[in-house]
Amino acid sequence: MKTMIISGKEVAYQEAGKGKTIILIHGFCGNAEYWENVMPLLTNFHVVAIELRGHGKTSYNGESFLIEDLAKDIQCFLDKKELADVYMFGHSLGGYVTLAFAELFPEALAGFGLIHSTAYPDTEQGKEGRLTAIKKIQDVGMAEFVDGLIPNLFSDDSIRTKKEEVEKAKEIGYKTDAIAAMETLSAMRKRIDRNHIIANSPVPVLLVKGTKDKVVPLDRVASASGKHITAELLETGHMSMIEDPTALSKLLVNFVKQDGADENR
Repeated sequence: MKTMIISGKEVAYQEAGKGKTIILIHGFCGNAEYWENVMPLLTNFHVVAIELRGHGKTSYNGESFLIEDLAKDIQCFLDKKELADVYMFGHSLGGYVTLAFAELFPEALAGFGLIHSTAYPDTEQGKEGRLTAIKKIQDVGMAEFVDGLIPNLFSDDSIRTKKEEVEKAKEIGYKTDAIAAMETLSAMRKRIDRNHIIANSPVPVLLVKGTKDKVVPLDRVASASGKHITAELLETGHMSMIEDPTALSKLLVNFVKQDGADENR
């Protein structure tokens, strides 16, 4: 892990490789460790996995924030690293951040993708679920909350066959700051509809769906089609980076290479 101080805040990240830059953004109660089996497979690229506020080793000062603020954190990071024309892929919460980034800083992107995420805002039922989750953290703490959260992210098959991976995901979740987790839930609850960002994107868009995803239904992944949009299906739950990192990595590499990017670009 590396760290960088941005506006008085410590941002943690993992970095490997050389070439065109791929930015990976984890999901809720995740961190850069989510990508540990994906990064080595993204050969010929410069890959950076960034940790969001209060997740992993990135600091959090207790203030309220929106999804847009997390996108601005990413932009400050890219500015300080002097990185531009990047490919950004966000998992779940990371997808919300990626979409906000694409709206606020489109000139910084060569392409972007949502991995088990959606451009739709929360439904009313979903918003109630966020409030219930916040109360659960308040009542029982992060460990018990994470123990209930993580298994639902995996397919039933993975629950049976990848027990060590599920436990590792829990261990990652335990590292999330409780207040930051509650603020993140609030931010996700307040996020806006960004389907138009996908539909009107000037750069290529990748949408990765899991056929066994219990969190984001297939019909919530995409609302638009076009030559700039690539939709892919994986036989996984919500956690393809852990359930099938090889298949997910192939999709990311093919997407970037088809756009004409390689280590010499």
